[in-house]
Amino acid sequence: MKIILKRLLTVVVGFILLMTCIIHLTYMVRDYTRLFGFYDLDKNSVDVVFVGTSVTFSSFMPMEAWKEYGIVAYDYCTNVQYENSLRYSLADIERTQSPELIMVDITPFLYAHYAGNETWNDDYYELFTKCNLDSRKYTLDRFALVYEINKDLHGSVVDYLYYYFDIARYHTNNISFDHIDNAEKDINRGYGYLDHNGGDKFAIEDLITDDGHKVELSEREQYYLDKLLIKAAEMDSNIVFYCPPIYFKDPDAFGKKNYLKDYIADQGFTFADFSGYTEKIGLDPKTDLWSYDHFDALGAQKVTRLLSEYIKDNYNIPDRRNDAEFDYMNDDYVEWEALLEEYQETDRSK
Repeated sequence: MKIILKRLLTVVVGFILLMTCIIHLTYMVRDYTRLFGFYDLDKNSVDVVFVGTSVTFSSFMPMEAWKEYGIVAYDYCTNVQYENSLRYSLADIERTQSPELIMVDITPFLYAHYAGNETWNDDYYELFTKCNLDSRKYTLDRFALVYEINKDLHGSVVDYLYYYFDIARYHTNNISFDHIDNAEKDINRGYGYLDHNGGDKFAIEDLITDDGHKVELSEREQYYLDKLLIKAAEMDSNIVFYCPPIYFKDPDAFGKKNYLKDYIADQGFTFADFSGYTEKIGLDPKTDLWSYDHFDALGAQKVTRLLSEYIKDNYNIPDRRNDAEFDYMNDDYVEWEALLEEYQETDRSK
């Protein structure tokens, strides 16, 4: 009996070691992902985290918030983050960070970001699912998220395995030992530059104003919103749900924003609505946008100032600029400043 148990233990330990090696090998052959920089952060080194999509990472510049306000922040974002990904993002953040404040962008709900969106074609399913999964480390939460995505796609068990072991599709031909833990330093701290007018063309006269109407979420969206709020209530961090100062073209999206604003507030959470602030912050559609709801570097500076001032006015976020523990941020800013100048020169040339 002892021999059998010893052999069984050997098999179990061997399997765990094998899977650990395989997991880290998959990290080393991943393309650069948006979350590499987050996983490179020192433990408990961030006071503010922004969570969302490309709307978020194109709008808030953590390094500018550092320079002007001493805020230590990070953008935990993926392209087209799914609605049901948001609560797993919160769980992922609290594994290594204890931020005073987490700002959650509600635009995934405005645009129906989920794997079963019937307006997307198969190529979008592949691309957007990759964005939601390939950045993340292999955790139990990732199992659950893949299950939900596969359910939205009405997939089989085989489809589930296809998505969970996504490295079979998403990889490079080169091994980078720097990525052994799915991490790489990111001077942008999650900010993602989008160049001026690089997105869909739009005319200012096609944009709409808020008439106050509400559009309720679908049953599926409401279910995942409530799941998100349950997770938010469990967090030690202050959680603020917010709408960035974006323009709108779709009345239903505006209606969903108004519904979310009231519903989330009724559940006892803070909802910060900046959707009417475009003129207040001097946002200029001719110079400051990638598309009607995304920003170039010129516009992102204005939005960063707005959000930073909101944070400083409403939350006890320390100014770390004179804290020796964060001297590395000043060193990083030198490199960031060169990037910012490059970004803005590109925008001014278009």
